[in-house]
Amino acid sequence: MKTFVVEGSRLLCLVLCLQLVRVVSSCPAKCVCYSEPRPTVACQQQGLLSIPTEIPVRSQRIFLQSNKLTVVRSTSFSSVHNLTVLWMYSNNISHIEAGAFYGLERLEELDIGDNSNLRIISPSAFRGLTRLHTLHLHRCGLSELPTGVFRGLFSLQYLYLQDNNLLALHDDTFVDLANLTYLFLHNNKIKVVTDHMLRGLTNLDRLLLHQNRVVHVQQHAFSDLGKLTTLFLFYNNLTMLSAEAMDPLLSLQYLRLNGNQWICDCRARPLWDWFKRFKGSSSELECHLPMALTGKDLKRLKSNDLEGCVDTKTRSGKFHSLDDPLGESIPRCCLSDNDKSSIISSKSLPDPSSYNSRQITNNPQKEKENISRTKVREVERIKNDTRSKQGVSLNDGPLGTLSNNLDQSMNKLNPELLDDLEPSTAPSKKKKKCSKKPKSDQSCLKGHGSTFRALGLLFFLMFWLSLIMS
Repeated sequence: MKTFVVEGSRLLCLVLCLQLVRVVSSCPAKCVCYSEPRPTVACQQQGLLSIPTEIPVRSQRIFLQSNKLTVVRSTSFSSVHNLTVLWMYSNNISHIEAGAFYGLERLEELDIGDNSNLRIISPSAFRGLTRLHTLHLHRCGLSELPTGVFRGLFSLQYLYLQDNNLLALHDDTFVDLANLTYLFLHNNKIKVVTDHMLRGLTNLDRLLLHQNRVVHVQQHAFSDLGKLTTLFLFYNNLTMLSAEAMDPLLSLQYLRLNGNQWICDCRARPLWDWFKRFKGSSSELECHLPMALTGKDLKRLKSNDLEGCVDTKTRSGKFHSLDDPLGESIPRCCLSDNDKSSIISSKSLPDPSSYNSRQITNNPQKEKENISRTKVREVERIKNDTRSKQGVSLNDGPLGTLSNNLDQSMNKLNPELLDDLEPSTAPSKKKKKCSKKPKSDQSCLKGHGSTFRALGLLFFLMFWLSLIMS
């Protein structure tokens, strides 16, 4: 029995030695091959100009990074069907032939990043890689991704596309990537995040879009990102961001929006209100305009800070990119006091020259004093004003029309803007203005008097007229 055990041990050692010799003997030149923990071919940093042709069939991992490879041919890995990891980053690859990865159905990680001359990828380059969970395409000089390039990559979880020259992404580029959790798109040149650019990413956890050139995020751009926890949009060209775009981000915990040129007027109010509901952590949103708020954090402003519409020209004379690259008009609430006359419908203000230096007041005594200083040519106008006080309400005059239109435009604001405010940002109650309910508010009708007072004022005016004419 003892002899049998010894002979068996010798036989096992011989088999292992033969296996080791076979693996080593088939290892490509300038490469190191080993079988534990998994059959691996390591050829990194060997100055290789082409992919070795004698790669062992049983290989599960191949390391070819940091060489001088230029082409990945359709036959390069055609015999290694057990391959799970393939690293070819930091080479000079400029072309990947169609079918280069066909048959690699067990491939889980593919790294072809840091190949700055790889500027074009075939639409079918990654077809069949149904088990791929990590794909590195960073620093490849890519200016465009072909339509359908990620089609069928149902297992992909990590996609690295940072440090390229991507200007835009086609709609539904990621539509098959329902299991993707990390998407790295930073350091590109993307200008607009469109409604369907990120469609299908229902399990995305982190989206890095910082250091691009984003000027606009469309309202439905994040509609499928209900599980997103981290969003980086810092150091872009954003001036505004709609609350509608942010509303679907129910799981968001970490948000960075610093390094943009935020315009903090009434157009920022919906985003300001969204932050009142946001429970996660965020960077500061430094206001760029108006000048009075420059450097302040949008989130910490008070409600009455977000009023009016600011001039959006820079000091160099160039216009800032607003939230209307698609041609949206300025909201009525954003019009400055000097521009509010543009919202008067079918009526216009009277000619300012007709008033001269006379001030319109609600005090009868001051009204008399002002009348005594007027010129003769104003008498008839004063009579007409007096008649309007007798039988015409404020609501029928041009000033009354202006007030009502302003009230209507303010009523169109989302009522939630005034709800759930923090104590430091809650707006103080404002005194009742005459522009509201002019017919019923007696405090706003002082100075108009009764018909008797109006007649008395008329006789008084006629008396002064006779004195002036004499």
